[in-house]
Amino acid sequence: MILVYFVLIISISAYDYHNNTSRIYIHEELPPSTLVFSSVSSSDNLKWLPSSFVFQKYFYLNQNQSLFTTNEIINREEFCEKKICQCSECLINLNFLQTFSTHNVSVRTIEIIIKDINDHSPAFKKAFIQFPIAENIPIDYEIPLESAIDNDYGLLSIQNYELQPMNNNNPFILIKRSKPVLKLNRTLDREIKSHYLLKLVAYDGGQPSLSGEQNIEIIVSDVNDNVPIFDQIIYRKSIPENQQVESRIFKIYASDLDEGENARISYSIDDQSVICHIDERTGEIYLKKSLDYEKQRSYSITIKAHDHGIPQLNNYVTFIIDVTDVNDHVPNVLLAEVNGTLMDHHQINLPECKSKDVPILYIHVTDKDSGDNSRVRCTLNDTRLSLIVLTTNAYSLQISGSPLFDYELEQSVVIHLQCTDFGLPALSTSILFNIEIDDCNDNPPEIIFPLRSNKSLLIHYETTDTPFILTQFIIRDRDRFQSNLFRYSFNVLPSLNLSLTHNGTLILCSMPFITGLFTINVTVYDNGNLTNTITIPVNIQSIDDTIEMRNFSMKNTSLILLLIFFIIVFLAAILISLCFLIACLLRTKNSKLQRNSKRISSSESTNSSNERAGSSQKTTIEVFEEATNSSNRIYQYGIKRASDMKVINTSGNHQTDFGYSEKVERYLTQLDSRETVIDRDEGVYGSSDVSSDHVQQVTIRPLSISSVHSPQQAYQDSLKRFEQLYALVERRKKANLNTSSSSSDSLYV
Repeated sequence: MILVYFVLIISISAYDYHNNTSRIYIHEELPPSTLVFSSVSSSDNLKWLPSSFVFQKYFYLNQNQSLFTTNEIINREEFCEKKICQCSECLINLNFLQTFSTHNVSVRTIEIIIKDINDHSPAFKKAFIQFPIAENIPIDYEIPLESAIDNDYGLLSIQNYELQPMNNNNPFILIKRSKPVLKLNRTLDREIKSHYLLKLVAYDGGQPSLSGEQNIEIIVSDVNDNVPIFDQIIYRKSIPENQQVESRIFKIYASDLDEGENARISYSIDDQSVICHIDERTGEIYLKKSLDYEKQRSYSITIKAHDHGIPQLNNYVTFIIDVTDVNDHVPNVLLAEVNGTLMDHHQINLPECKSKDVPILYIHVTDKDSGDNSRVRCTLNDTRLSLIVLTTNAYSLQISGSPLFDYELEQSVVIHLQCTDFGLPALSTSILFNIEIDDCNDNPPEIIFPLRSNKSLLIHYETTDTPFILTQFIIRDRDRFQSNLFRYSFNVLPSLNLSLTHNGTLILCSMPFITGLFTINVTVYDNGNLTNTITIPVNIQSIDDTIEMRNFSMKNTSLILLLIFFIIVFLAAILISLCFLIACLLRTKNSKLQRNSKRISSSESTNSSNERAGSSQKTTIEVFEEATNSSNRIYQYGIKRASDMKVINTSGNHQTDFGYSEKVERYLTQLDSRETVIDRDEGVYGSSDVSSDHVQQVTIRPLSISSVHSPQQAYQDSLKRFEQLYALVERRKKANLNTSSSSSDSLYV
């Protein structure tokens, strides 16, 4: 046997990195301390989950996180019998909690498939049995035999039966079905042979094959030659597992062609350990024990029918009971802490500052039912918590987010966890557990006094003595562990001599050099460095300033209204001025156009006058405008000598200057027509021959054109100017008689 253990090897394991699941194939009955699974990394932190605690007596984790077998023998047949795994494929799941970091936790599953070894030999319940058989039984009569039992599975279970001896003296042959059957292949004759000794051998499929045997004695009897006949070859019935005990579940019927006692049939079940019993007269079958689908899902019962003849004739039939699952098991809820420890009390401590998506505890639910009856969904009564599915029927309890737990509002929360399966009708289990909330420093200091206000604290400069207490802070902190000691800091703009004591007294130590508004910002700190800030405006003023300020505030309304009125008037004046300016600009532009046209006509007239003079010397009077304003004109008169012209004397006696009279008449005519722009025309006002050869310039400020109130007044003023002009010319002529004829003077009026 030891050699077999060394030959056994652990099959290649498959690891699914995506699903975090490993599959391992092992053989049953491995020696103790056999390495089953070597951890992927020595840094893995694997802990057993409650769902896998049952396997801790078969496997253990060493310090290197490797999985080994214990001293407990792994018996596949025992696992199958206890329903720990399926008999067809013995698969067990080892669930571990794998922690990479505080916020990175996953479930690691190791699937172990236990392969069978040929460690059981076939065996019969009875080593020796007897069958009384009448000599007149027909050929092909069948005698059902007891099947051998082999706890191994698959190919290692029973594979073949053999009947010994196999010779011509044996009238029976073996028919291999699900159960071995003896079949008579020729007639019997009690006078030749009254009994037969046979041996039934059962073989399994192991290498080498193991076997078990049973001795059979067949006794040939006489007389009764008809056996009971069942109406079916095999009987089958499906019964729910919650079928009531002592209820009728089926009825068997058999008939006998004999008469009398030889035809009276009785029914019986030889195995008294089965779950049902039969009425020997009617063949009705009643349930004797309760059924459990999770323990055994089918039963095969051999029922015997015999007559009362001599010898008694028997017949056998198989009755198969299929147990159907009923949702009759409530879910079983297990709570485990984050470290994998099973919680024996339903209470956990939760800091109120616990971040979300961090496991609080683990929930594993088991249900002994199968299929949908074993699938479970769980719900909570508090939306602040959420259940994260880790694997089938396994959850992680986490904080969902908003709203969070607040110690100041509640110190304890009762959580109602309800797990319901998917069966019909659905069964559920409810668990109540308490969450004790622990306080965290999550509340800043609350300033009770002074109250926040936009009004400033008024201090009179003359009547306030320093040091002066500005305010006394009253602070409250809602956190439980906070003491009544707080730290303070402040800043003030502009600078002010202040002090703030440790108990929150704000003191003005001395008066500032200047009065005005001072802003004090005070910050309060708790032991956890959470802060709160308040702004205190302080207005330090003289008493006189205060009185003036009050009077000013009373007049504010009237001053504002008066200011608005003046602004409106000022805007209206600006608008009117702009309108006048635009009108003047348009008028000035039109005046320039008219002056240019008249200057051209005046020049043409002057040229014609000069041609009539016919002399190289003459006197020319020219008028030029100094500015656009009619009151600021400069009249320039050029006086030139003319040899053939007489000079007008001051007494008004005109000699021969016809051009002068003509131009004076033209000027007066234009004044009558109120043309104020004619003073720009060159040579318009007249010309006269003078005897002077030089030009002399004299500047005279004339009367403003704006002072001419009427055409008559304008006419007299013009005559006066010309008389003054020619008087000056006459005096210059007499003073310069000996001057060269080429000289000239210019006179400006």
